[in-house]
Amino acid sequence: MKKFVLLIQVIYFCFAVSQPQPLKLSDCIHQATEKNPSLEISRAKVRAAEARYSEVNASLLPQIKFLGRVTELSSVPEFSLTLPPPINKRTLFPSITESYAMRFTLQQPLFMGLKLIKNKEMADFNADASKEDYSRERSELILNIISTYWNLYSAKRIEEALKQSVEQMNEHLKDVKSLFQQGMATDAEVMKVQVQLSDVKVRHIESKNSIRIASMLLNSLIGQPLETEIEPIETPELQNESIHKYDLEDLKNIARERRPDIKAMRFRCDMNYAGVTAAKSGWYPQIFLAANYDYANPNQRIFPQEAKWNSSWDIGLTVQWNVWDWFATEHQTTQAEAVLRQSEAGLAQINDAISLDVARHYYSAQTSSEKVQVAKIGVEVAEESFRLAYQKFKNGLLSNSDLLDAEVALLQAKLTYTQAVIEFIISIAQLKKAVGEL
Repeated sequence: MKKFVLLIQVIYFCFAVSQPQPLKLSDCIHQATEKNPSLEISRAKVRAAEARYSEVNASLLPQIKFLGRVTELSSVPEFSLTLPPPINKRTLFPSITESYAMRFTLQQPLFMGLKLIKNKEMADFNADASKEDYSRERSELILNIISTYWNLYSAKRIEEALKQSVEQMNEHLKDVKSLFQQGMATDAEVMKVQVQLSDVKVRHIESKNSIRIASMLLNSLIGQPLETEIEPIETPELQNESIHKYDLEDLKNIARERRPDIKAMRFRCDMNYAGVTAAKSGWYPQIFLAANYDYANPNQRIFPQEAKWNSSWDIGLTVQWNVWDWFATEHQTTQAEAVLRQSEAGLAQINDAISLDVARHYYSAQTSSEKVQVAKIGVEVAEESFRLAYQKFKNGLLSNSDLLDAEVALLQAKLTYTQAVIEFIISIAQLKKAVGEL
């Protein structure tokens, strides 16, 4: 009985594992944004940049430090003075062999030549740039998921069309063999159908491999085991994706405002501009406010010294000015200016690249839209042509070769239409990503 139950469980498990996992495109995107390793790396970079901003911001605030010290001293001769009565002998410097001290220090920078303020601005701009980098990588990941999802959908539809064509040609082969037995078809006609059927079967086998590869790629993007079988349950909706509602120049302007890569470069330009000012701060003095509270045994400020605890405090301003540094500040400023020029040139380069990217995907989407319309008409014509051809063939009014040509034409029309639809859906997603709307 136990073996029977175990067998049932194994069969159920195998059956459950073998079932395709139905997924919407939105489900794939959600899983990927939660689990994808490359996106997690990007999120970690954002957290690091934000922590760096908090660290730099803390340098503008008062710093409180504690210092504790215990020291064993060697014995030294005491220093005493003998004075007239009633003072008599007085020890001024006793031999104290143990020293204890605690110090609390408060330090507040007052002026650093704008270095701290500009460092804060740089860290802020860098954090913003990191967030835009994350947005860019996220949009690229989403585009990859959309492309892979619809490629998987396309591969499955192609496999279905090829499977249907195999079944159709098998029926055709039966009919031709029947005609051959009746003396109404030749060996050559039978072999022609067999050759065509073999070619379609090979393509059917290849389509199954394409499904496996596309499924594994999608699994890797969404963080699932590679062997998980996925069933795309969404279908392309062409009525909502008309390319004619877009204007190219408007899309270019939108892209320059929304694209995360150009936003990141602008933030880096601002960051490097602040870096130039920060580098120049070496030419200015640095002013600090410092306050100390000491509690020591003995306290060095108490005279004469005694082996007991006493407190004291002090407060003051510290000015530090690097009068001569062998042009180090000038060299640092030159480096910062060179980095700024690089980022400005990179910004101009990205502007040109964005215009080209938007135009390329815009025209690609237009072309794909036109291909869909033509391919749709092709399927309709091929279906009607095959229907008429099959009827004529049944009535002996059409040759085997002509019917075979109609079958091949119908199969090719279906494959062309499926590929055109998926190409159009992906091209629209690429255009949205180029504009910064993905």
